[in-house]
Amino acid sequence: MKKLFALCAFILFLIAQVLGQNTGTIKGKVYDEDTKEVLFGAVVVVTTGNSNIGCQTDLDGNYIIKPLNSGTYTIKISSMGYKTTIVKDIIVNPGKITFVEDMFLGNVGITLDDSTAVIRGFRDPLIRPDPLTIIRPNEYKDLAGKRDLSGVISKLNSDVYSDEQGELYFRGARNDNFVYIVDGVKSMDGKAHIPSGAIGCIAIYTGGVPSMYGDFTGGCVVIESKSFFTK
Repeated sequence: MKKLFALCAFILFLIAQVLGQNTGTIKGKVYDEDTKEVLFGAVVVVTTGNSNIGCQTDLDGNYIIKPLNSGTYTIKISSMGYKTTIVKDIIVNPGKITFVEDMFLGNVGITLDDSTAVIRGFRDPLIRPDPLTIIRPNEYKDLAGKRDLSGVISKLNSDVYSDEQGELYFRGARNDNFVYIVDGVKSMDGKAHIPSGAIGCIAIYTGGVPSMYGDFTGGCVVIESKSFFTK
């Protein structure tokens, strides 16, 4: 019975991996047009076939919609008292994250339909910051102040801020919206738990986090130890 249970669990794991590689994700952020502050609780919906997939923006105004089969989608962003915004022709590719430009909703009072909706076409920026910073072993060993890991990370990537307590903030997101992953193991308390002398390579993701690491509206820091590279 135990072997059968383990086999079933393994098969489900493989299915989840395959589905994760064949589907894509839409991510974005919503603001109040007047105050320029993030808009919490806005409803973001995409229609796929005869069903809707959607979510609400979090405290930082972020939304994530997945899993989506590859194709072209339209999303509708709405919130009570604001103009609905409809974004068309969003291209989703398998195993990839499509980032939608920041949306600013205008306040127009209570509306009962989409008659005042703002229609936008999806714009995939041709030039945008690389969401990944990689520090190679030979580069890390020569870094000044490498004993302060959070300080090193914030200095090497302008999208990351480190406060006086060494807490990291990715692109303004709360400090609990990122994670350390050391040699493939996810930290459960937000700490790296690796001596500076054992660090071989660091990858800093501030966007486009690979699906195998999970969902983060902030980002993640992937660390591989020296022993991982050396024989």
